[in-house]
Amino acid sequence: MSRAAGSSRQRIGAVARKDAAELVRNPGAILPAIAMSLGSLVPAFIVVIGAPMIAGETLQQSGEFADEAQAAAVLVPELANLTGNALIQAFLFHQFLLLLLLVPVVGAMALATHAVIGEKQSRALEPLLSTPISTVELLAAKTLTPFVFSLGLTWITGLLYMAGILAVGEPGVWRSILGFRTFLMFVVLGPLVELAALQLSVIVSSRASDPRSAQQISSLMILPITAVFVAQLMASSIVSHAEIMIGAFGCLVLNAILLW
Repeated sequence: MSRAAGSSRQRIGAVARKDAAELVRNPGAILPAIAMSLGSLVPAFIVVIGAPMIAGETLQQSGEFADEAQAAAVLVPELANLTGNALIQAFLFHQFLLLLLLVPVVGAMALATHAVIGEKQSRALEPLLSTPISTVELLAAKTLTPFVFSLGLTWITGLLYMAGILAVGEPGVWRSILGFRTFLMFVVLGPLVELAALQLSVIVSSRASDPRSAQQISSLMILPITAVFVAQLMASSIVSHAEIMIGAFGCLVLNAILLW
């Protein structure tokens, strides 16, 4: 049993290493994803720091988001010890965390889609399919490299986000961001969303001949999170810990269905 498991890991690792080597040889393929992820950092700081500077008054003085931030403090324990402008800043920075999860996934999905369809068009998949590799192993192998890339990019973006908050935010704001809610989003929900989205991309790409159509179908995976992010901003609300865990459980079930 262990010998079979070891052979399976070797086959998955061999394909994943080949995909990783191709990415290293073609850095232009990953630059758009990196640029998009860095760009996702900007909106939060424009809203929280830039707009008040232009207006010449703090968010608290403007009276915007005060009631919403107070309501969010009931749902998010990390906000409970903050008041005034610091509370409003932390509330808004928490809202934009979902955007940091979404953008790296979109970039990695594009990588996975183009890799599979590119190999189909160049007939590079045919020799691979003739080897003793199962469908599940192939799916895992083709997902592994973009998953590691996406996860690493998400965490690096998160670290840059924290550094920016530490540099320009009110005292105590960064501590409220570096809490259990952020852990749930970046360590639990984020990886599960990325894995499900990439598995779906590989499955769809294996049956499609056009990268754009494959990406459009795969993007259905991230529509729910996009809808939640937009709804948060429009309603000036925030996703609670319980809602994040429910979403993570749903993604866990979906991953199991896609894999098996």
